[in-house]
Amino acid sequence: MNGESKGPEKAGWQTATVELSVAGERFETRLTVPAGPASPRQLLPVLRPLSEALLGVAVARAQAAGERVSCAKGCGACCRQLVPISQAEARAIALLVEELPEPRRSEIRSRFAQARRRIEEAGLLQRIVDPESFPDETLQKLGLTYFHLGIACPFLEDESCSIYEDRPISCREYLVTSPARECARPSEKTIRTVEPESKVWIALARLDEDPARRFIPWVPLSMAPEWAHAHPEAVPARTGPELLGVFFRKLAQKKKKASDSAYPID
Repeated sequence: MNGESKGPEKAGWQTATVELSVAGERFETRLTVPAGPASPRQLLPVLRPLSEALLGVAVARAQAAGERVSCAKGCGACCRQLVPISQAEARAIALLVEELPEPRRSEIRSRFAQARRRIEEAGLLQRIVDPESFPDETLQKLGLTYFHLGIACPFLEDESCSIYEDRPISCREYLVTSPARECARPSEKTIRTVEPESKVWIALARLDEDPARRFIPWVPLSMAPEWAHAHPEAVPARTGPELLGVFFRKLAQKKKKASDSAYPID
């Protein structure tokens, strides 16, 4: 993937025309970001549609190969997975919950608390909050162990996402072409996913990357508010255009090592 951007600054915002080459196909998109200091969370409004555009290229390739996306409304199996999200999105989820009106806010908070309690009772809490302290193979098995607990995403209602427009990018980038019935019993052999050339959620997570650690930082969606409250957002050190430039460099990176693939649903 290659990209370049240019654009004038206007009224506190920078609008750039970004040219991307994905799997040999070129397309343009316009992205508007804060001209001044900005946090990764503030990039979400432009990165969400970008992720869907890149996924669209991958879906078209899969369809050309004779495959069909089997995901459909009302199938919430993947909403019981240990969904990894970036730190930026964990903070966005926490803000979303805090802005809900009552009694909805208390209801969603209660669901998050119940999910945490189930995780702790199953003895998985330490492995989830500190994956660096466990062997890679242990982390790779964590996703399936979590799935079999049947912990639904706090936003899952009637087997559909109740925050669909604000759902995390990793949720947007997770599509399967294997039969829908297999999602209830996932394994490496039964699930076929649509794989974009680069995943936006991973590039976003890499904005908070620590070279001294094995894994790219991720936060479990089911514990996002708790994590965000314990890790307040830092004062932005880069402008929006600078941060966007770093993001595209991260997006172009390939996985650095085998352990980078040790995400529950990556």
